[in-house]
Amino acid sequence: MATEFRDLTLDDYEQAAIVEQRAFYNRPDQEFVERMRQFYPPEWTVGAFIDGKLVADTRTIPMMRRFHGTSTAFGAVGPVACAAPYRRRGLVAKLLVLALERMRERGQWLSGLHTPHDALYQRYGWERAEGKKSYAFAPKDVHLRIRSSGGQTEPSGSEEWQRLDRIFREKTRDANGPFVRAEVWWTNAVLKAWDNGKLVDADTVVWVDENGNDQGYAVYVNRSVGSAGGWSRQQVWIRDFQALTSDAYLGLWEHMLTHDLAETIETELHPYDMFRELCDNPHKVKTEVGMGAMVRIVDVENALARRPYVGQGSAAFTARIEDQHLPWNDGTWRIEASNGHLHAERTQATPDVEMSVNTLAPLYTGHMRADVAANTGFVRVVRPDAIAEMMQVFAVKDAPYSPDYY
Repeated sequence: MATEFRDLTLDDYEQAAIVEQRAFYNRPDQEFVERMRQFYPPEWTVGAFIDGKLVADTRTIPMMRRFHGTSTAFGAVGPVACAAPYRRRGLVAKLLVLALERMRERGQWLSGLHTPHDALYQRYGWERAEGKKSYAFAPKDVHLRIRSSGGQTEPSGSEEWQRLDRIFREKTRDANGPFVRAEVWWTNAVLKAWDNGKLVDADTVVWVDENGNDQGYAVYVNRSVGSAGGWSRQQVWIRDFQALTSDAYLGLWEHMLTHDLAETIETELHPYDMFRELCDNPHKVKTEVGMGAMVRIVDVENALARRPYVGQGSAAFTARIEDQHLPWNDGTWRIEASNGHLHAERTQATPDVEMSVNTLAPLYTGHMRADVAANTGFVRVVRPDAIAEMMQVFAVKDAPYSPDYY
């Protein structure tokens, strides 16, 4: 059988809809095909074809990731799909590497994906490198210890996405991880949500202070999660929650708690969020470590050059970075930091530390501290003093977090 790997064309979309939908146990339909045609240019997707038939594909959506006042081109991967009869043949492995090569050609120095299958993607250089805090609770059981003052919520629709974007940009301008959102992302990936296989409009409220200024918003959707005793069981999923002031934060939670006919309210927020501690009985709020994105360094030299340096003074170390899939990353690098910038160049010097390209990703984002990486075996230390230098180089002002899914 002849196997070909190439970018999709528009003529391949009917086949792609079947492969992608069936891979995740959904039913392909023409509406899905039309959404692909509308939002995904064919060159974003690489496919594996056997005897001319598409059997697997991988899509990369171009985004911009914020990082303490800067932004870096980012390849958001998803879906990665393979028809069941063709799995375990190395097709997805080839597609992932091919997608990374395409990213480098396009100047996307970082890549990310959301998956519960860590072990698979770790083999190709991705590593969990962003965090979330997951909440689930019955709204009838939760009462706030502190109340808002001097403001109110107003409903907002998808046509007012720019109103939300102004709040989002203000909230995230110096953050570590959120995307720069374009209109198409707002209207189709934030303000719409999947509910039982259907794409539905989400509900949105804006918190307006007593002077008439927008200070926060919440985007959420009601989902049916079965029935009990003849009644439909409802879940409220909070898709996006942003507040610029404490009053907005409290007021938006007051609004969400009015949804007391729902069985549960669930969401994933910033790792430092303190909603549970705000409740009079925090034990009523189930709190878990949520799964942030897995991140991969596509190009070590360029990714480091675009990462801001927020440590003190100057710092430098030499690292042996192992990357068995991308030869331009594999080797020993001298990494220096000063005046708000990082710089990396190849060197023949003896390395101070050794690590895989996987480990570099959570160090880069600040999800993992260098001393923790060394103490747990993620980094092999040759010169112990280098760990203090690494702590400086990879310092962050905030934990890495993105409210977006892809």
